[in-house]
Amino acid sequence: MAATRSPVVPAGVEVRRRRPEDSEALLSMYQEIFGAGETEASRRRWHWQYEENPYRPPEGPEIWIACEGETLLGQYATMPVRLKVAERTLSASWGMDVMVKPGIQRKGIGSRLFLYWDRQVEASLGLGLSPSSYALFRKLQWQDVGPVPCYTRLLDVRALLARRLGGFAGSLLAPPARFVLALAFPARRPASAEAGVRIEPLSGAFGPAFDRLWEKAARGFDFVVERSARYLEWKYRQVPFVSYEVFQAVAGDELTGYLVLRVAERGSVRLGLIVDLFAHPEDQASLAALVDQAVRWGRERRVARLQAFALDQRLGAALRRQGFFEIGSPMQFCLKINTDVDKDFYRDTSRWHVTFGDSDQDRHP
Repeated sequence: MAATRSPVVPAGVEVRRRRPEDSEALLSMYQEIFGAGETEASRRRWHWQYEENPYRPPEGPEIWIACEGETLLGQYATMPVRLKVAERTLSASWGMDVMVKPGIQRKGIGSRLFLYWDRQVEASLGLGLSPSSYALFRKLQWQDVGPVPCYTRLLDVRALLARRLGGFAGSLLAPPARFVLALAFPARRPASAEAGVRIEPLSGAFGPAFDRLWEKAARGFDFVVERSARYLEWKYRQVPFVSYEVFQAVAGDELTGYLVLRVAERGSVRLGLIVDLFAHPEDQASLAALVDQAVRWGRERRVARLQAFALDQRLGAALRRQGFFEIGSPMQFCLKINTDVDKDFYRDTSRWHVTFGDSDQDRHP
C-alpha cells in the first residue's frame, strides 16, 4: 500500500483533550449534525459511557477535540479498554463518536483526529463503522479484518413470514419452511448436562469468580478485550436505559462461562440479541450449554429470531451446531496495533473474540 499522506488541514488547527467547558458547544454541534433525539440520548448516557468507564485515565475521558482558537471544529470520542494481543496486554480504545462541524468536512479534520487518537494508544479499534468512518480507516491504512460474522437462528418462522407476506401466507408457509430449515440447519442436542455443566441466572454483581474465569479463558484467544469483573459490572449492570439478562455456566463449584442477552424490537419483530458469550474456547460443554440456554430463553421470551456476532470460529461452530446459520454482516472491523505484530497476525482471526457487546454496538434500547 502507498504511504499515508499527511492530511491537509486549515492553518491554526490544533487537537487536544476535551475539557469540561467544551460540553455545551459539543452538544450544540452534535444536535446540528445528528438531531435533537440523538443528542438527548447521548446526553443521558454520557456520564456512564465516558466518566464511569473503569479504564478511564485520571486526566479524564479519552475524547479528542479539533479546534481553531476557541472555535470547536470536531470531536473523536473513544472508549479505553485493556486488550490481550497474543501474550501481551495493551492499552487500547474503541473509536466511537466522531463528528466534524458542518461546512468544513473533507478538509482533513477527521484524519487529524484519527491520527492524533492513534498516537495516544497502543491499539486503536473501530467496530460497526459508518461508511464514512470505514473509508477513512482504509485511507489511513488501518488493518481491515472484514466484517464480524453474524449468525441467526429462526425461532418463530410464522411471525417472520407474516411480516413480509401477511398473516394468511405466513401461517400457510410456516410448516414447510420450518421443515426445510430443520433439514438445512439441524440443531444437535448439547452434551453439556452429561459433562456436568449447569446454567444459572446471575442475579447479583459480577464477582471475583469472573476475574478467575477471565484469567483462565483469555489464554485460549489471540485477541480479546479484557473482560474483568469490574468491566462487566460497568458494561452490563450499570448501563442506563438498557436492561440485560445474564446467565452463568457452572461446573462443580467453578464458573466456566457467561451469557448476556436482551430483547430488542426491530419493526414489528421481536429480536433476541446474544450480546456476549464467553468461555474458554476449547470448553465445548460450556459453550454448548450457553448457546442452548440462549435458545431456551428466546423461546420463553417469544422472540422471532436470535442474533449473534462472533469472530472466533470455535464460537461460530458452537452456534452452528445449535441450528444457527450465517447471514450478511454489517459490522465492519478495522484496527491498528502500534507494537511489533507480524503481518500474519491480521490474516488469521479464527482465535479473535469479538462480539456485539464490544465497543458501543449495543447502545440503543
